[in-house]
Amino acid sequence: MKHLMIRPIMPRITPEITENPLILVNGIVLLALTVLTAVFISLYASNVYKGNKKKAVLFFTVIAVLSALSLFCFFGCAATTVKGIIFCLLLTFSSYEDIKTRECENYVHLMIVIAAFIGTDMSALPGMLLSALIIGGIMLMTAAITKSSIGGADIKLSAACAFMLGTVQGMTGLMIGLILSVIINSIKNRKKKHEGFPLIPYLAVGFMAAYFM
Repeated sequence: MKHLMIRPIMPRITPEITENPLILVNGIVLLALTVLTAVFISLYASNVYKGNKKKAVLFFTVIAVLSALSLFCFFGCAATTVKGIIFCLLLTFSSYEDIKTRECENYVHLMIVIAAFIGTDMSALPGMLLSALIIGGIMLMTAAITKSSIGGADIKLSAACAFMLGTVQGMTGLMIGLILSVIINSIKNRKKKHEGFPLIPYLAVGFMAAYFM
């Protein structure tokens, strides 16, 4: 019987750094690349979606740095960390786009699917496809039954994230995102009617949190 292993929040990297200082150097380089990438994406996003460049740079950079540090502390200097950083940047971009336009380009979903193969064996592909179908199907049925403002972009993003995370983590991320959206928007709009709100930012928080499971 396999024992359930819970990853420590502040893991084994301290002794690893002592034994191999190159891990710290690699971490610094990875963080620097993350910042540069976040700045580039933020400038692109603010230009395309007519946003404030300074606020966009701050928004992307802070989220990317905090996520990169958390991933490095949690997983160490590994492919899982690199994949997580890419995942975070894509989710941040899709959130920004959803806030500005209430849409999300299909290439973002495709890039999440491509990033899912980093450090992943091809034998896992059938399970990844099944996870995407399950989570995407749940979102589709929810939209049809509740007649809510859940759109095609929300459904496709959820399916792409489940493709990367798997069924259990995908479902967990979906539930976190939906619960957060209901709670926060109920508080924000308790005194007025509100037809809809950007859902992807909440889903992004949920799926990113589930990545650490």
